Amino acid sequence: MNLVKEKNMNKRIFLALSLFGITFLLSGCSLPTSVLPVKNTIANATFLKSEDGGGVWNPKIKIDDKKNIAGVDVLTMAIHPIDQNIVYLGTAANGLFVTKDGGENWTQIAYADKAYGLLFDPRNPDIMYGSGIFNGRAKIFKRLAEGQEWKEIYTEPADGTTISSLAISNRNPQILYAGTSNGVIIKTTDGGQTWVNLKMENNSNAPIVNIGFDAASDAHVFFAVFQTGILETRNGGATLEDATKQIDKIGNVSSVFTLTTDPYFPGVVYAGTGNGIFRRNGDGSWNALNLIESSKAFPVRSIAVNPLNSREIMYSSAKAIYKSTDGGQKWSTFQLDTNKDISIIKYDVVNPARIYAGLRKF
Repeated sequence: MNLVKEKNMNKRIFLALSLFGITFLLSGCSLPTSVLPVKNTIANATFLKSEDGGGVWNPKIKIDDKKNIAGVDVLTMAIHPIDQNIVYLGTAANGLFVTKDGGENWTQIAYADKAYGLLFDPRNPDIMYGSGIFNGRAKIFKRLAEGQEWKEIYTEPADGTTISSLAISNRNPQILYAGTSNGVIIKTTDGGQTWVNLKMENNSNAPIVNIGFDAASDAHVFFAVFQTGILETRNGGATLEDATKQIDKIGNVSSVFTLTTDPYFPGVVYAGTGNGIFRRNGDGSWNALNLIESSKAFPVRSIAVNPLNSREIMYSSAKAIYKSTDGGQKWSTFQLDTNKDISIIKYDVVNPARIYAGLRKF
């Protein structure tokens, strides 16, 4: 059932809707809690933009002259693969927002309350996928064109779980993986029409927080299991290996928080943990990056690799962003006096000097 039909059914069932419910039906979800005018400062930022490779970061939170997105927590971000001025933000309680002018103005669009995953089809950006919570139930949605309805293509059987991660293959956009907060991994090879479950010998029941495709093959995929470790498949999910023990030889990665694959070099993966960043090299070996020691006091929650230059790496730790241009040997630091922590860093794939960051409370 698509979102509009489900909303209409709820409207008929519940005769006495609250003001919140009416707002949701008309706009898709509630407005941010900070709807009064606030200063457009770094302190109030939930979305930041840099146009000089991370040297200067500017807050972009305006909806209109009276409203802003200063009250949201950003869980996910998707940048249009052709027009990088179009950016979607998924939030923890306020649904979905879109900007079509690089963050200068935001619009709230109809969607589920919580938006955990958000993806463009890399070959047809009219198509988008998203995961979220609607009426208490975790679901995956698909949109076929700008302005069209988000249609449900997967649902969890009961309340209480989330679709905590979502990833799409650049080689074959019909292939998607999704991970749940209970550690379940599912896969589709037909754009969400049907799904299969990946079998794991030892399911830790911990959330799958990130999924990354290898640069050389969509059959080679990595999965970050929250504060537990890393899983790897080399055969499209037919079997899963636990890569954690390989990394634990050189450092403790049981506290993994995030994972990203190198967009250019096969086999290269970065794992952000509560004890720094570990890199898997092309030959399968792992090494710890030489991070600024003080940044290791906080979890590494986001890692980004320049899509045109793999020696340029960025990561976030609490309220600071770090950048290396030599593969992780030396780092520039960018302290941001924000009220929230940096949760996401994304490069513009066409112009990597333009970088976006999303923020949230943890």
